[in-house]
Amino acid sequence: MIDNRPAYLVDDPNYAVIPALPIGLDLGTVPDWIKLSMLHLGGVQPLTGEMAEAAGFILEDRPSEGELDLYRRKGTRFQSISVVTSIAAFREVDGDMLGVPYAISLVPANKRGTVLSNVDAEYVRQIDLNTVLQQQEPCFVDFNPFTGHWGGWGTISVFLGDKPRAAYPDGLGLVTDMYYLQLGFDPEDVLVVNLGMGEGKPLRKYLKHRTRLMFSPFEAFQARRVWGAESPIELFLLQGLLREKLTPILQMLLFDDGSTYPSIYDLWAQDLEDLPGLITEADMFFPEQRLAVFCDSTRHHRGGKAARKDESVSQRLDAAGIRSVRVSGSLIVRDLKAAVDLVLQALR
Repeated sequence: MIDNRPAYLVDDPNYAVIPALPIGLDLGTVPDWIKLSMLHLGGVQPLTGEMAEAAGFILEDRPSEGELDLYRRKGTRFQSISVVTSIAAFREVDGDMLGVPYAISLVPANKRGTVLSNVDAEYVRQIDLNTVLQQQEPCFVDFNPFTGHWGGWGTISVFLGDKPRAAYPDGLGLVTDMYYLQLGFDPEDVLVVNLGMGEGKPLRKYLKHRTRLMFSPFEAFQARRVWGAESPIELFLLQGLLREKLTPILQMLLFDDGSTYPSIYDLWAQDLEDLPGLITEADMFFPEQRLAVFCDSTRHHRGGKAARKDESVSQRLDAAGIRSVRVSGSLIVRDLKAAVDLVLQALR
């Protein structure tokens, strides 16, 4: 359960309501790279050069006999992983109720609380996860991506039905994809697609971190966050902006030349100082207005040194043609309406 919700949200009678089925997804908050690389996984992951060669260079969700023979020869074991998309709020679009994502997490399959990692090639051959996903439509309820804990798991029709449910939408985690994580793969053999960053160190760092984040084996049965809002205060501000029919893109890297690239969780925590021209990572970004939004926690933005660093970042952004607005975490919790107004004023 996410605590300390602002009164501005809680006092809205529509805030704690999940609509009746059917529901869908509105991916406006999700950068294109994330849509392509994290919301369309399936089959065996990650894709590697030896997999492509064994499959005759035609890779599909169902492994070919050539791939299965490869896994048998190598004795490859697999973990079954669910891609879980958390919903900030629902909005009606052309008569359909669509959930707006604020986080994507990975959850491993388990048996009595232990990660299920003894699946072999024969299991992969028999069980098509794509079919399981379509037939069961699984979801998590009371799912908290910030802590990695949840209250329940099951078919979505068990939890939702033909009537709205009184619950916070941000506790609903939709399983949007499932894949088999192969253990013992060669990281240097992983197939990658350059989605527009250009060749060089920034792309290499990004792809290396993505491989580590998405495809490291699970040792413990707990969700792993891979994209989205990094704290509840960011979620609350996003929910406030969605009430104003605004849809910022989450987690964007901003560069001196004015270019922007999507970020994934913990990328900003890596050593990025040698990335040429990188200014900072914005919590939210409005591309048309070229406005970066920062949710500043007291922990990381207190004192004169932090203020001088923030001012330096703002000056570099301004020189790159990107405006910025900083909203304190304390204001978001204490007076979310005032925090939303700061962003509205900056957009105007």
